[in-house]
Amino acid sequence: MVNKIREVTGTIGGEIMTNQSKKFTKIEAEQLNIVDKEGKVKLSLFNEDNIPPALMDGMDILPGHRQDDPLSGLMFFNAEGDECGGLIYGNEKNDDGSYQSFASLTFDQYKQDQVVQMRYVDDSGKRSYGFGLFDRPNQNLRKVIERENEIKNSNLTDEEKASAINQLYEGNVERAFMGKSPNGDVSVSLMDNKGNKRIRMVVDENDVPKIEFLDEEGNVTYKLPPE
Repeated sequence: MVNKIREVTGTIGGEIMTNQSKKFTKIEAEQLNIVDKEGKVKLSLFNEDNIPPALMDGMDILPGHRQDDPLSGLMFFNAEGDECGGLIYGNEKNDDGSYQSFASLTFDQYKQDQVVQMRYVDDSGKRSYGFGLFDRPNQNLRKVIERENEIKNSNLTDEEKASAINQLYEGNVERAFMGKSPNGDVSVSLMDNKGNKRIRMVVDENDVPKIEFLDEEGNVTYKLPPE
């Protein structure tokens, strides 16, 4: 396949390109950044040795995050240079033959974490995969993380720190999930604004369908078919 790259300004292999097109039969790179006309990165393709930092407001908000993970992928950046989602994937194989494999495609709320995710996890044949929707608070994630670090470094007791951090992250909940669990169930779960499962529709590993309605404590209040 012949690839065609057109850009106003940029570099490939040290060669400066300006207002021209060039054709290539093959390009090999450890990282490839797509930038706007001002040089701001809009999209980054990377291998496991060139994982981009988690940028927000021009800062790495999670220093070291993902840097030692066996993943490659593609990262999205918005007009302000914030990471706003992406595709990551990878795997590890152990000496005993066991393995872990994963993939995730996410889209982030503005100045926050993911609100849409398609994910796959495989732990030596125990597989789960599906599609999730999340609620995020109207708070700048960079400021939330800075406050969390302040709490961790404070003179509060461990119990007080845990309580304060939990309050800090209130509103971060998964609201819906559709997918398959390691035990073979295919399900749709709908959660309330606290993250509690309230409706669960399942076709289990024996192809038996059921629908359950739950209270805030997770107790089944009604089900179809009834027992």
